[in-house]
Amino acid sequence: MNRREAIRQSARGAAAIALWAGLPDRTWAALAAPAGWSPAEESLLSLIGDTILPATPGSGGAGAVGIGRFILRMTADCYLPEAGALLRRGLREIEAASRARFGRDLAELTAVEREVILTDYEKFALTAKGAPAGNPFRHIKQLTLLGYFTSEEDAQAFYDEHRFMLAMQMCAPNSPQWFNTGLHWAYGIDGPSQ
Repeated sequence: MNRREAIRQSARGAAAIALWAGLPDRTWAALAAPAGWSPAEESLLSLIGDTILPATPGSGGAGAVGIGRFILRMTADCYLPEAGALLRRGLREIEAASRARFGRDLAELTAVEREVILTDYEKFALTAKGAPAGNPFRHIKQLTLLGYFTSEEDAQAFYDEHRFMLAMQMCAPNSPQWFNTGLHWAYGIDGPSQ
């Protein structure tokens, strides 16, 4: 990861924490659904997220916090439009792999069968043309891990650590980037990359 990608990841993390803090029920489902995505796509993303981070006796899984909505919202608000196309391609490929291997959609599989599909798909995505930039599973996995907190304290710690790193300029971007970080997300301001 280069410095620019580290900065982008930090900005996305800060945005996630700011959003999480304002949600009344601590579920991403409280966010407005982004235009152009179906409930079925969101549900599939939540199922994939729940397979990546399943429920444990002490906490709900990623699906319990509405991770599908978070992935869609972040993809729409914080990534280039190509990321949406990449995400849709990944969902189609995962469903196709599920039908080819088990003869059923991913939602109809057991947790063990879903793990098999996703493990195989991750290996496939890593070796596919254009990887890792063109890796849909990497996108889903990174956003699942970014958007899942097991407690309010975990979310606050993540937020505090990122604020500290930015304030101490341990990962501070250059001046133009520092100024522009978050402007598209917050105000819809768009322009060419620098």
